[in-house]
Amino acid sequence: MKKNRKYVLNINGLSLGRHDCRFDVGSDLFLLFENSEVSGGKVEVDIELEKKSNMLSLDFSIKGHVEVPCDRCLEVFTAPVDYEGTLLVKYSEEEQESDGDVMWVAPGEHELDLSQYIYESILLSLPYQRVHPEGENGPGCDTEMLKRFRIVTEEEFTNMYPDAPEEENSEWKQALEGLKDKLETENNNDK
Repeated sequence: MKKNRKYVLNINGLSLGRHDCRFDVGSDLFLLFENSEVSGGKVEVDIELEKKSNMLSLDFSIKGHVEVPCDRCLEVFTAPVDYEGTLLVKYSEEEQESDGDVMWVAPGEHELDLSQYIYESILLSLPYQRVHPEGENGPGCDTEMLKRFRIVTEEEFTNMYPDAPEEENSEWKQALEGLKDKLETENNNDK
């Protein structure tokens, strides 16, 4: 991952207590990550930071939209982003691996690079299956592309490939039936 100073938060010199900050996220964030599913977008990241003597607590509110490919027709569409989460930043002399909720930094660290957390939070806010909205919220999928992915019926397949072997006479089916019979026989003998 490349580094972009835009998403680095300077924590040196912050007084104890609450602080607010904001990042405007655009395509530059997604370009930092190789093979990113997100090609662009406009997202606002509001952070309410509370500095305590032994740690930092960052409450994130991430809202906006991003451009992602549709899982059904592959055309890029705009998906909404809405994420609320908390990141704890704890200090440790020993190097520890950060997880999604806790980031470990050395006590003398002056800056926090939040690009990874923001990027992952945006991805987590997206639905597992990303498809064009239908009806009032959008035009739906690209019909021309969907026609290309259409599944062929048995009759169409037979017309396209008249010399294809019948499934009932296929060697694979016979081999699988033999294997199934063998396994059933072994299971019956074990009982």
